[in-house]
Amino acid sequence: THTQHTALTRPRTARAFFPTRGQEHRTEETDTPTHRHTALTTAPGRKIKRTAEEPLENGGFGKEAEAEAAAAAASKQEREGKKGMPVANNKENAGSSSKENAVKPTELVERGLEKLERLGKQYTLGHAEKDRRMKKLIAQVCKRVDALEDKGPEAKARAAWWKGQAHGTLPEYSKEAEAFLRDAVKLAPGLVEAWNCLGTEYWKKKDLRAAADCFRGALKERKNKVSLRKLSMVVRNYGDEQTKRERLAESVSLAKQAIALDVKDGESWYVLGNAYMTSFFTTFATVDLESCLKAYETAERSSINPASSNPDLYYNRANVHKYYEQFQEAVDGYKKAQLLDPQLPGQDQVDNIHRFVKKLDKIISTKHGFKAKRLLKFAEFIPPKCEIRGSERKELDGLAQGENKGSFVVGVVISPITRLEDVPVSFIVMDKKTNMFVLSLYGVVSTLKNDIKIGDTLYINRPVLKRISVNEFKERSYPCITVSNPATLSINGNALPKKAFANPFVRVETFSTALTKEGRLSDSQKEQKS
Repeated sequence: THTQHTALTRPRTARAFFPTRGQEHRTEETDTPTHRHTALTTAPGRKIKRTAEEPLENGGFGKEAEAEAAAAAASKQEREGKKGMPVANNKENAGSSSKENAVKPTELVERGLEKLERLGKQYTLGHAEKDRRMKKLIAQVCKRVDALEDKGPEAKARAAWWKGQAHGTLPEYSKEAEAFLRDAVKLAPGLVEAWNCLGTEYWKKKDLRAAADCFRGALKERKNKVSLRKLSMVVRNYGDEQTKRERLAESVSLAKQAIALDVKDGESWYVLGNAYMTSFFTTFATVDLESCLKAYETAERSSINPASSNPDLYYNRANVHKYYEQFQEAVDGYKKAQLLDPQLPGQDQVDNIHRFVKKLDKIISTKHGFKAKRLLKFAEFIPPKCEIRGSERKELDGLAQGENKGSFVVGVVISPITRLEDVPVSFIVMDKKTNMFVLSLYGVVSTLKNDIKIGDTLYINRPVLKRISVNEFKERSYPCITVSNPATLSINGNALPKKAFANPFVRVETFSTALTKEGRLSDSQKEQKS
């Protein structure tokens, strides 16, 4: 289920901010399309095998119900044996039967919870059917919990946690889950897993302050990766605009601390990737996108909680590729995401990319429809002689693919480019030979598009040239020069004003600084990252 929240909606490049199926979404501080995030409702520390949902037979638990029945039969046979029933000559068979069939009631509860979580990740199921199955399983898990014989204080706390966890697998906020989990932490304040689950319910309730309190409380009891990564998700979405940068930095730091505790856990890497992506929409620095991609790649191939079956990973990563104008990679990612979750708007994104590439290909190939006389008029705006110390002037056809060190290009602005997103800021530019290309700027504010006028002369030092195309339209492509460092660009011979820079500070922290408690990466962590 994917409920949209009108108070915090955004373009269809991403989903609503607050979680529907227990997932973290985009930040409310900006309406810039961002990304979807990781699930908060995953049971702490539980490893889930991503298998297809088994038929809900035998009361909804399949093999678990059969095992329970066998356990009951074995228990009955044992009681009858104690009453004097002949059980001789069956010692060997009884021992074998007890090993194969006897299952502890608590294990059946845990299996039910695992099955609930797997069902919650069956994205191809319709909402109504999925809801029906989950509620049926929740009822049976709670029934199994109530049947447990141990009624001591610790057992009561554990039972409340299990019931709360079961109700908490539903994508929407559950009053029952909150009530059970509140009881659990009252009975056992040191039960970290219950604090994490309770924080998740507050998250779904949109009470982020209470959620943060729960995760911080759990960390006081015991430092653990689940609380750290969930708190990372909360802090970057809760607070005022004045503290936004500090909160984003804390979010990245918390995710790195979770990784330091278990560098092989893919979910922690995924949360780190989301933190970097959110940071990008404040800094607009490509270093954040690069770090995001690296974190997603590690999340996908991790040995614990790998994100390879998570449609959100592919959707988020496709967004990053789109911002980088790596459109073929973006198309592949959107298609993969929608294959895993048909309810995602992946095809809409693919269609938008196709239209965009076709549009720019037509503009460049027809030279904006300008006649020769008009082209020459625009070319007159470009000085015949200009120099940048230590660099050689080249026209578009003299550039090589990739970065052209020791070279610069001079062009005149023909028109701004309208996008669905603000990143990057792009223009159609023409060189002295009337060759047109797309210029894409990163690290600048979106309002720069209004400050740079048609007819302005741009000086681009160390231009990075690439040819953009999509496989479905191989005949449609266009040249694009990318500027990641806006300091290498000047307008009419003048450097960009400070207000044009979206990131007024230099980020010292890099992707490789995921720290341990001692503030340094261990050798094993360095090897894992490499």
